[in-house]
Amino acid sequence: MSIITFWSPDHGRGKTANCAAAGAMVGLDYDIRTLIARTQFGNSSLEDAFIKSKELQMKNFVTSAATGMDALERLFKTKRLSASGISNHTLSLEPGRLDLLAGTSKPDESGHEGIEHVIAAIFDEARRYYQAIMLDIESGGANQITNQLIQSSDLVVVNLSQDLSSLERYASQEQWPCALQGKNKMILLGQYDPHSKYNATNIRRKFGIKDPLFVIPYCSDYRDAFNDKDVLGWFRRTRNAGRRHGSYPFFQEVRKAVKEMLSQIGVNTEIKRIERGVS
Repeated sequence: MSIITFWSPDHGRGKTANCAAAGAMVGLDYDIRTLIARTQFGNSSLEDAFIKSKELQMKNFVTSAATGMDALERLFKTKRLSASGISNHTLSLEPGRLDLLAGTSKPDESGHEGIEHVIAAIFDEARRYYQAIMLDIESGGANQITNQLIQSSDLVVVNLSQDLSSLERYASQEQWPCALQGKNKMILLGQYDPHSKYNATNIRRKFGIKDPLFVIPYCSDYRDAFNDKDVLGWFRRTRNAGRRHGSYPFFQEVRKAVKEMLSQIGVNTEIKRIERGVS
C-alpha cells in the first residue's frame, strides 16, 4: 500500500546498509507483507546482504533471467504484469512477511527503453499486494527514476552522516531532487557516533531540522554481517540480545527508526508487532 524510499544526497552515507537493516527488522518484528528492492543499475549490494539467508535459492535467484526486475520488465512489455506476478518473481526471506525483489542485472539505462515507466508500473502494482515497499534508490538529484520514485513515495528516508559538509549541502537544499520539496520525510543518521560533537541534538539545532530525526549507531557486528552477506541470519540470532550485548544500542535505535517509518505510513505498530519468540 505504501512506498518508503531510502535516498541520500550523495554516495557513501550508508543508505543501502540502513535499508537492509530496516527491512530485516520489519520482516522479523512485524506481521505485514513487506517488499525490499533496489533500483540502481550495476549495484547488487542490497541483494548481496541477504545471500546467506537462503544461499542456494538466492544464488539461483540473482542469476536467473526468470526472476527479479528484468523478468518483471518483460511481463510489463507483454501486458502481463500483475500484483501476484510480482510476488512470484521475488525471493521469500520470511514467508508471508518479507520478500526481496532483485534489481536489474544490466549495467546502465541504455538497455532499457522507457525504464521509468516500467519501474512506475511495477511498484504501482506492488502496492496492491504489499503493505510496505522499501526501496533503495539512486543517490543525488539528477536521476529521473530517483525523482519519479520520490514523487510517488509516501515517506522519504533521507540518509545522512555526521559529516559536516554533507549536512551543510543537505540543509542548503542544493542537492535536493525537485520531487523532494514538500514530501513527507524523516532523517536517518547512519554509522552514528553518539560521542561526536555533531550528535543528533546539535545537528538538529545547528541546521534547523524540523523533520523527525533518528540514528543508527555504528556497529562492527552489523558491518561484519553485511560484508558476510548474512544480515537476516544475524538479525534472527541477535536482535533480542540483552542490554549487556555490544549490539544492543544498534538494535534499539533500528527499532525506533522502523517504528517511526511504519507509523508514518499508517501501520498500527502495536497491533502488527510480533511477540518475541513467535517468529
